[in-house]
Amino acid sequence: MTSRQRRKASHCRDGNHPNPKIGSRATSTITIGYSKCDPEYKVRLLDRDTLRQKGVKIRSSRSWIECFNTPNGGLNVPYIDSLGRFSGHTLYKWSCDPRSLIATTVSTITHRIMVYARRHNKSFVVKRFSKALLGAAAYYAMSKNSHFWDRVLFFCRDLQKRGPLIHRLRLFFSSKWDDNKRFVISQVIFQTNWLLFRAFRPRDKSLFYGRVKRSTWSNPSDAPDPLKLTNCIREIAYAISTI
Repeated sequence: MTSRQRRKASHCRDGNHPNPKIGSRATSTITIGYSKCDPEYKVRLLDRDTLRQKGVKIRSSRSWIECFNTPNGGLNVPYIDSLGRFSGHTLYKWSCDPRSLIATTVSTITHRIMVYARRHNKSFVVKRFSKALLGAAAYYAMSKNSHFWDRVLFFCRDLQKRGPLIHRLRLFFSSKWDDNKRFVISQVIFQTNWLLFRAFRPRDKSLFYGRVKRSTWSNPSDAPDPLKLTNCIREIAYAISTI
C-alpha cells in the first residue's frame, strides 16, 4: 500500500449501513459498498420508454395482461442482488405502469437465479427447469417470501435431483392466494420466453383466450373482474416498490 493509499484509508471509517454504488465503467454491474469512502449512489429517474439500464432487466410492455391503465408519479425499482434477493435498496425511480414494474422485477430475479443455477448445473438441465425457475421468481417478486427463496437457492445447487421440487413448492405457496393474484402469476409464467429474452414481445392474447385444457381460466368470462385485477396489479407493484 502506498503512502497516499494509507492516508486515504486513515480518513475512512466503515459505516453501519451499505451504500449502493455504480461499479467501474468497464463493467455492467452494480455493487454495494460498506465504506464511507465509497461514493453514495444517486437514484435516477428513468424514462417511461427506457429500453435497458445497468443492474436491471427492463421489460416495459403492458400487453402481457389486460387491465386498466394506471397513472402514477413514479415507482421505486428495487435493487436485486446477485442471488436474486431483494436488497432493501432503491436502484431507480421509474414513472411506469405497474405492469411494467412487475414484469421487470420478475425478469431481473429470473436472470439472477438462472446465472446462479448455471454455476452449479449443466446448461441443458437449467434450460429444462427454466419455466419452474421463472415461476419461482414470479412468486418471490410478488410475495418477498425470503424463506421460500432460500429453499429455491438450495434446490438450484442440484437441479437434476431437486429441480421438480421448485414447481411443487411454488404451487404450495401460491395456492393460498386469492383468484386475482393466482391469475396474475399465471399470466406472468405464460410469458416465459419473453421474460427470458427469447422473444421480442409478449403474446397478444392472455392465457384464457387460448382455451387451454386444465386451466382455471379457460374461458374469458371466467377471468377476474378487470377493476379487481387492476387493483391487484397496483397492490403488487406498490408492494414491490416499497423498500
